[in-house]
Amino acid sequence: MSKMPLRFDPDRSLPEQVGEWLDEAALTLAALPATGLRPAGAGSTWPDYVRDLEDLGWDRESDDFMPRPTAAQVERLDIVLTWVPMIEDRKLRVVVNMRLIVHRISGRHKWEWRKIGTKLGADHKTAQAWHQRACALIAKKIQPNAFSTSQIPQFADM
Repeated sequence: MSKMPLRFDPDRSLPEQVGEWLDEAALTLAALPATGLRPAGAGSTWPDYVRDLEDLGWDRESDDFMPRPTAAQVERLDIVLTWVPMIEDRKLRVVVNMRLIVHRISGRHKWEWRKIGTKLGADHKTAQAWHQRACALIAKKIQPNAFSTSQIPQFADM
């Protein structure tokens, strides 16, 4: 996973950075450990199995899971997950949620643009445009807080 700052860069496009944070959040979600989610004693000795044939199409050299996320990645994930309810348009929210689902081994999006377009009855370019619009809406809603002096490193301790 990439090394991203915990703050936004005021010299870059905020909607673009929102998109980057959403992409990282998807990878972070996929990399979170799935242990401890069941009651103790419940389990199976059966091995994991592939539910969809397309899950086999990963480009990685091994079938190792992604490394566990860092504390900063989990913190950014927590922030990103508060953004999704800000998207009032259901269609845009669905696209964002679909793109948050990533395969935990391959790191590939479960819902590629063409699949999203097909599912929602639109072209894949339209699905991408909806995601970009969602990023712009999120950026507009967080804009007043995105560059506050407490979030800029040189002013954080003031």
